[in-house]
Order: sequence, then structure tokens, then C-alpha cells
Amino acid sequence: MIQGDATDPNACKSLLKDCDAVLALHGPAKPPPLQSLFRLLPENDPKHSKRVNYGAVKNIISAAKQSPTCRRIVRVTGKGEDPMGLFSILINMLGHMAKGWNYEGEQLLRTSDIDYTIVRPGVMGRDDIPKGKVLALVDNGQDLPVSAVTHSQIADLCVSCLDYPNAARTTLTAMNVEKGNGEETYAPLLEKVKADTREFPTTLIEEHKRGARIGSAVLVSFVAVFLGCLASFVKAVGSFLSN
Repeated sequence: MIQGDATDPNACKSLLKDCDAVLALHGPAKPPPLQSLFRLLPENDPKHSKRVNYGAVKNIISAAKQSPTCRRIVRVTGKGEDPMGLFSILINMLGHMAKGWNYEGEQLLRTSDIDYTIVRPGVMGRDDIPKGKVLALVDNGQDLPVSAVTHSQIADLCVSCLDYPNAARTTLTAMNVEKGNGEETYAPLLEKVKADTREFPTTLIEEHKRGARIGSAVLVSFVAVFLGCLASFVKAVGSFLSN
């Protein structure tokens, strides 16, 4: 095991030495909510999502281009094409624009001449998910109903896709479906995937930032109304008790 810093361009060159492929599974640490909500962490800080989800991807691509052996980058991201969706707004508000910069990192891969496989998984973290024929996979960045998936399922997909040349330069969405409606392994699903053909939005970061600003304004307004109501209630109770 070799430790390194993907936000450091020189470290990436060393890390990719003699590698055939890169599994870019990194992501930013969960920040204090208020730090993200009030944008207290500058974008050039190594812990900011811009440096981790965008800058690090840029460094990996640069290192891969200089490598005589690296042929594919597998990047785990998430659905980032809905900047005004509730899930995107919450993650951007509380995670230093993690959704927005994840999408921008995807675009770096799509516009590079390095083969990539982008994996957009469901909600990871639970392990009590039914096993069997539950795996679902679509290419071209298409949508599937959001579901819970396990880390082991997505890890298996990331490794397995390297055995399929047709999975190069494709954006995969991986979810689970009702037992019996999916596949037991990713093999039959990966056999059918094709390279991206649709035109993805060039950039969505400003839309993501606008969604986060709207969400923050709504949250602050709600808190202000709540505190105002609470103050009125406390004042009313105080007046009642004094009488």
C-alpha cells in the first residue's frame, strides 16, 4: 500500500508509475455543516471539493497521459446533472459543492484522450441489501430509480469493468432493483454497455452554485421565522407568568 495525495500533481506521477489503470475512488471528507453553508473554506484549500473532486481528477488525467502504461481511469462520482434537485442542493450546501465539482471532474475525463469509465452509484453505506438478481446497470449516463447499493457491489463493478474494452469511455449508472428483476453479477450487464454517445452539458457548476444559494436562502429564512416564532412564544409565556 502506497500513500499519496491526489491533489498533488507530482505525487500523482509517482503513484501512477507502472499502473495499468487507476481506480479514482477518492472524495472529500465530510466538513462541518456551518463551514460549508457559509463558505468559510476557500476553494484552493486541499480539503475543498473543488480540489478533491475536480483538481485531483485533473492531476490524475495529466499523470495518466505521461504514463507509458496507464490505459484507463475508473472514477466513482454520482448523479450531478440535476443542480436544482433537492439531493444535489443539500449535498452542495453542506459539502462544499461536492455534487457540482464531481460533475466538472466527469467532464474533464470526457474531454480527455484517456479512456475512462465513470460510475454513478446509488446510495452507498447499507449492507442489509438483498442479494441475488438485484443488480441493474445502464450506460450513456442514463437514469435509474435511486436505490441503496453496497460498497462491495460498486467495488466489484469498478474492478470488473476493466475486463471489458466496450466499457471504455462510458458513463454507467449502477443501482439495485427488486429481487429477480436484475442480474446476480455485473458480467452480463457489462457485456452490453457502449461508449457515451449523447452530448453532456459542458459545465453545470454555476447552476449548482445557484441551487446551493437558493437552498441556503430558504434555510436561513426558515431558521429566522422559527426563531422569531420562538421569541414571540417565550415573550408570551413570560407575560402570562408575570401576570
